[in-house]
Amino acid sequence: MKKQSRMIPTAMFAAVCAMIFLTSCTTQDQKEAANDYQQSADQSTQEDTNDQKDKELQETADQSDEEDEQMESYNKTMKKAIKAIKKDDAKALDKLQDSKEGRALSKMVGSGGSYLYLPKGGDSGKGIGFYNFKDCDCYQWYYGDYKDGKRDGNGIWYYTSSHTEDGKLYKEVYNGEWKNDVPNGEGHQVIVLDDQVDTNQKFKVKKGLFYGTYKIEETLEDGTVVTGKYKLKKGKYVTLSDEELTENNFVIPDQPHLAIAFLYDENEVVKSCKMVYAVDVTKGVKHFYSSK
Repeated sequence: MKKQSRMIPTAMFAAVCAMIFLTSCTTQDQKEAANDYQQSADQSTQEDTNDQKDKELQETADQSDEEDEQMESYNKTMKKAIKAIKKDDAKALDKLQDSKEGRALSKMVGSGGSYLYLPKGGDSGKGIGFYNFKDCDCYQWYYGDYKDGKRDGNGIWYYTSSHTEDGKLYKEVYNGEWKNDVPNGEGHQVIVLDDQVDTNQKFKVKKGLFYGTYKIEETLEDGTVVTGKYKLKKGKYVTLSDEELTENNFVIPDQPHLAIAFLYDENEVVKSCKMVYAVDVTKGVKHFYSSK
């Protein structure tokens, strides 16, 4: 049962003291009465202080309980995301993102923020991260190895959304090596819109950008299948020079564009293919991590 504070009016206490000390003849009873008043006032003040401390402690405890409940809700969302990513279920992940729980997680993270969940605790080991970059209003996930809170080891970077112009589900995934919070090493990229596969290939990657020489296979308008190679350097296509274009009877483009040039030998057999100029297209996963 909560104690009722006994309030001793200050004016009353002052009046009693004045009456006692103005009489120049203070009895023992009067002294004891004055002491009783003083003790009562001190006790009342202490009880008020204790009540205020109790109230503050209770408010702190209630806030802590609320934060724990929110944290548990966020972690449940992260566990569902792990399940979807491990199954490569873009549809389930997209649905989770648009759910009440997903929107709450995004609101908590805010622009340019992130939230990490490692089932075994700590900041190193296998875990999942939710990321939201300032220059991209989209949900982005990473599931894999962490070291001291940074992506380091092997991991899957996953982005999916049904908020496209025609409502078709878009999926972009990089599964590969990471070092110091950045894609480095080798990895496999998949890009799919609905049921149309745009990219499904292994790449070498350095600081999020693809590099190296890769094979290509194209089908011409007449149905002829031709093969060749193209090269990437720091994520950019290595293109033919104007001199090479002229030597191989190609017209030099007026404006940058993306096109493959198939080079034939004297027997009209394709000997190679390279990019003829290029739009400003960067091949890699640099847009999938924050360049701090």
